[in-house]
Amino acid sequence: MDVVTESRTSGAVCVAVTGEIDMATVGALEAALRDAYDRDGVTEVAADLAGVTFCDSSGIAALDRAYGEGSARGIPFHVSAVSAPVRLVLEITGMLETLTRPPA
Repeated sequence: MDVVTESRTSGAVCVAVTGEIDMATVGALEAALRDAYDRDGVTEVAADLAGVTFCDSSGIAALDRAYGEGSARGIPFHVSAVSAPVRLVLEITGMLETLTRPPA
């Protein structure tokens, strides 16, 4: 799994993920999401999942924790460009609508 984090001038931070998210790789995703929330001036965090080919329950839990962290800090979190395999898992777990809703 590869993770690239990009800050935008608007204060939004995008964490782009490619590859498989599972127990062996989820730590890198969690670290990138924590780093995104800790950046100065961050106003929103998004996880771009277009390149994710597999996501197990540890990945879903990491996304859920990121959503909770954002809620606690008042910084919106959402996932974008969700690949088909991840979309299916998010639909099955009932989290698709919550995690794909962009900030108001």
